[in-house]
Amino acid sequence: MNADFVATAIAMLACVIPAGIVMVRGTAADAVVGYEFVTAAAVLVFALLAEGFGRSGLFEFPVVLALLMYGSGLVFVRTLERSL
Repeated sequence: MNADFVATAIAMLACVIPAGIVMVRGTAADAVVGYEFVTAAAVLVFALLAEGFGRSGLFEFPVVLALLMYGSGLVFVRTLERSL
């Protein structure tokens, strides 16, 4: 186990909290930006945890998650299109 990667993943999770507040309290445009940041941070956290625990097989999940999150971001913007 590499503690540096795990500590960095925990720090990345702490950075998600302000983005979540912006998503809840901000405008629709702010919510889109916060959502995109949270998805990027989630992908990085899962990749850092896979490296931190030395499980190379777990790198597939962040790659698939990145592709799915990109599509879901487009759907999210599409649904909020009229309010933006």
